[in-house]
Amino acid sequence: MIELPKTIRPLILVGDVIERLKEIPEGSVDLVVTSPPYWEQRDYGVKNQIGREKTPEEYIRKMIDVGEEIKRTMKDTGSYFLNIGDKYVGKDLQMIPFKVALEMQKKGWIVRNIIVWYKPNHMPTSIGDRLANTWEPVFFFVKGTGKYYKREYYVDLDTIRIPHKTEELNVDLPLTLSEEEYENKKGEIQRRLGELDDKYRGKFKGHEKNMGASPGARQSVSAFNYSRQRRHKITTELETEIIQYLRKWREQRGICPKKIDELLGKKDTAGHWFRLDPGRSLPRPEDWFRLKGILNFDDKYDKIMTETHYVLQVVKPHPKGKNPGDMWSIELEKFPEAHFSIFPTELARRIIKAFCPPNGIVLDPFAGSGTTGKAAMELKRRSILIDVNPQYERLMQKRCGLEGKPLSEFFKNS
Repeated sequence: MIELPKTIRPLILVGDVIERLKEIPEGSVDLVVTSPPYWEQRDYGVKNQIGREKTPEEYIRKMIDVGEEIKRTMKDTGSYFLNIGDKYVGKDLQMIPFKVALEMQKKGWIVRNIIVWYKPNHMPTSIGDRLANTWEPVFFFVKGTGKYYKREYYVDLDTIRIPHKTEELNVDLPLTLSEEEYENKKGEIQRRLGELDDKYRGKFKGHEKNMGASPGARQSVSAFNYSRQRRHKITTELETEIIQYLRKWREQRGICPKKIDELLGKKDTAGHWFRLDPGRSLPRPEDWFRLKGILNFDDKYDKIMTETHYVLQVVKPHPKGKNPGDMWSIELEKFPEAHFSIFPTELARRIIKAFCPPNGIVLDPFAGSGTTGKAAMELKRRSILIDVNPQYERLMQKRCGLEGKPLSEFFKNS
């Protein structure tokens, strides 16, 4: 196994992608960002290169094999962003990127998004019987579990939010109310909520049966409301602590979750209250004391689990900006030393910002000129770059500004 990089200086590995991936320790990578050679697009003149297979199906199988090894190297909290271009054969678009994604799903990956990378400076075409290709997909994968629950993966969308263009509606109402305050002022609150609803009408007003569950639809019927919620914030650490507490009391009572369900008149519910995996959950406030009557536990968490208050629910813009969405307009880049199109630095930078934790490790198994490493360095993340072509090692070093720099510089800046 290789030693993981300790500084923001990229670790460059040259050789067959599968063999080099096998050298990376299991569960060590936070984020994978890559764009492999497209099928039948170019010949890089090296042995074991991907992209020169005889059929699209063979190419897809190789990409799935690479994906399986990537899955091994990734943390459960990691993400995999894959950009692949397509190919025409006899005027028939092969749909290769989407076939890869479908096969990935069969292998247990979850597709969270398909980002449309639109190229404003896309290559012109002389073809007159179809439209020009102006975009490529970037698939956002996370690890699946094979069960109904999903793993929690790292994401910080606040780093890439876009400023709002419209002003936020002023709502002169308290954000929270105690149960006593809510009950004492219920009539006045309902009146004020009604006045706000009259001023703010959504497009589904009067057509509620077609509204769905979008924010705009919810605004159509009632843009503002108060909901009863737990008053105490329960962190992941506290949730785990409470579940371990419940497990101890259940074991002392010698009662199984199925029996607890029977006593509470529930089905397949209580078992989740004693789990520590991602399928866990906590009893609702109204179930807590009923469970307490069965397990006879003490008062340690009663206040945290049962105290509630009323929280104003309003569909309003995020204070840090809007979600950037899944269509990104990013120009192609040129690198004079390379005879091939390079992955845009801005595309890699945007993904790394939002999906790699500080001091995390970014992997690019088809590094080419080293764009991912360059973006990772700029954002103070560590990176591992792999490419089968030994000639690209110098390109990566130059692109990442490594030529002639002593190792001590990278310890200083990391």
